[in-house]
Amino acid sequence: MGGLKYVVSADSHIMEPFDLWTKALGDKHGETLPQVVNEYRGEKTKFYFTGYEYIKIGDFEPVDTSDSQGGSQSLEDEMLEKIDRTNKDPDLRLELMDQDGVSAEIVNPTYLLYTLRTPNKVEMVKDCCTVYNDYIADYVSTNPTRMLGTSMIDMEDIDWAVSELERTRKRNLRTVIINTDVRDGMLPYRDKAYDRFWAAAQDLEVPVTLHIITGKEQDPYTLQGEDRGIVAQSLIRVLSDVGPVLANEFIFGGIFDRFPNLQIILGEYEISWIPWFVFRCRQLEGALGQSMDMVPPKRSVDEVMYNNVWHGVVDDEYFDRAYDVAGPKRIMWGSDFPHPRNTFPNTHDVLDRVFANVPEDVKIDVTGLNCARLFDLDVPSDVAAAAE
Repeated sequence: MGGLKYVVSADSHIMEPFDLWTKALGDKHGETLPQVVNEYRGEKTKFYFTGYEYIKIGDFEPVDTSDSQGGSQSLEDEMLEKIDRTNKDPDLRLELMDQDGVSAEIVNPTYLLYTLRTPNKVEMVKDCCTVYNDYIADYVSTNPTRMLGTSMIDMEDIDWAVSELERTRKRNLRTVIINTDVRDGMLPYRDKAYDRFWAAAQDLEVPVTLHIITGKEQDPYTLQGEDRGIVAQSLIRVLSDVGPVLANEFIFGGIFDRFPNLQIILGEYEISWIPWFVFRCRQLEGALGQSMDMVPPKRSVDEVMYNNVWHGVVDDEYFDRAYDVAGPKRIMWGSDFPHPRNTFPNTHDVLDRVFANVPEDVKIDVTGLNCARLFDLDVPSDVAAAAE
């Protein structure tokens, strides 16, 4: 295991039990609830219906892990079985964290990310969020200093969103994932109708996470049959959808002006795109924006990025060429456990590879201390002393 003494994953996941919502909600929403089906578009195999789209279950099993070349390698059946059991056994999850040298994790959902995209079923989506939020609050309560739960909140019903944020914070859920972008028919985030939610998140000190999959763009895992011909297009789009929202709604749309202490986490978008993004935003606050009578934000783009935005990174090969623009104190590593391409059980090898060409203090900050600072986690005294 590598030399890092304190590693925190700011973006890990849980694979929700397939019957989580049907068990809790019964017949309330009928066949529109997320559940397993045995056929889709003529293909007879197990699919997970998200409430909107279909995922082939066999494609999404945690069978891969990044190797020293950034590729993948198969895990033994026994380990796969253990990983599967962690979704219902938090103590086993803690054992695997110890095995991988991970001190603490932010635990995000998996399948509910997809459900959040569902149009025209707002009551169903809200109910699914409520069920999940109670499930994950109970799960992480086993050891809340090592497992920090994330709540899920759909933003279409703003009154409910504020109430659920307050409720889940009382249940000790530490961050919240919302729709990365609003669905068609919803008000844009810059509209002041959402200000009560941003105010509550700021006052409750709950960072708001914009995570891949939860926007308008279709994730490639939901493409089936001949639709898989656009996998590359789908992947690029889903990995690029957060930039327009961050720029148009939060920076230039006035949200950060009105709520200067609001914290936004960008989940799993890596950081290679940040230099280009910051450059274009600088243009907009300068001559380019002035030519179109744009009102610049009250604080510079750089100041906003360094004070309000956090970036999630897993294994970005261009980290060493972008971290200084993103801000080394604003980046948090995550394992993406237990998804395909996650770093378990070779996390420290991956970290040594990804951060080989950056100063040691940057590596220590990104792999643990930045997340600890944001969520006020207890850091071992020797690690804290070394970082001063």
